[in-house]
Amino acid sequence: MRCTKPTQGQRLDTFSESPSAVPTIQARRRAGAALGYAAVVLIVDTLAKNRVEFVIDWDLFNWWLGRHTWVGPRFDLFEFTFWFVIPMLYCLPNLDWGYFGVRRWRRRDLLMLAAIGVLGALALFLIPLFPSLRNTYHGLHAASSAAKWRFLAGHLVWLLSWLPGWEFLHRYFLMTRLRLAWPRYGWLAIPILETAYHLQKPGIEAAGMALLSALLCLWTLRTSNVVLPFLAHLLIEVALLGFLLLM
Repeated sequence: MRCTKPTQGQRLDTFSESPSAVPTIQARRRAGAALGYAAVVLIVDTLAKNRVEFVIDWDLFNWWLGRHTWVGPRFDLFEFTFWFVIPMLYCLPNLDWGYFGVRRWRRRDLLMLAAIGVLGALALFLIPLFPSLRNTYHGLHAASSAAKWRFLAGHLVWLLSWLPGWEFLHRYFLMTRLRLAWPRYGWLAIPILETAYHLQKPGIEAAGMALLSALLCLWTLRTSNVVLPFLAHLLIEVALLGFLLLM
């Protein structure tokens, strides 16, 4: 898909890739193919993570580099490849580099980034209040310093393997196609997809992901920038890491 690129520092219109963009059958086919690709890789990843045996043993798609345990570094090669590398290579010929810079940022975006970070950190204090979250996120306050350092290293490597790909897959690969195909409401497919993926987790976490996804998608539409949503998501993940180390 060839995107209309804005001039340096220019923001795109909230609901279309360019003010004069008209959805075409080709644009909608490309958006549908992108949605299909994202849905398939998320389904495969879900089946693999849950070690489902249906038709085939989906565990064969658990491509871990390093030790798949909390005590050592673990890099999810499947997610890195199918969420980031393949979509990036596909988008590279017509990549709008403005999505990955800072020229489209405004002061209010920095304030919003700080607000999301603070609210995300405060939301972590809900974990002890919900048994499902307590059973999912175990604190390490009683662990040794060496064990905490191993956990920190492993968690950071794991974040590096999936978070950039998660944001690129949803906030660029899908968003740039959906906004051309269905300028006003196409973006809604992304929160649906992200929430569906999180249904394997506690319900309260899936609901939180639905809210966060909608917020990050609208922010991406307004700013035509992926770095801001990525940093917001990263702040929440780092806050969770800190919470687990101290909890």
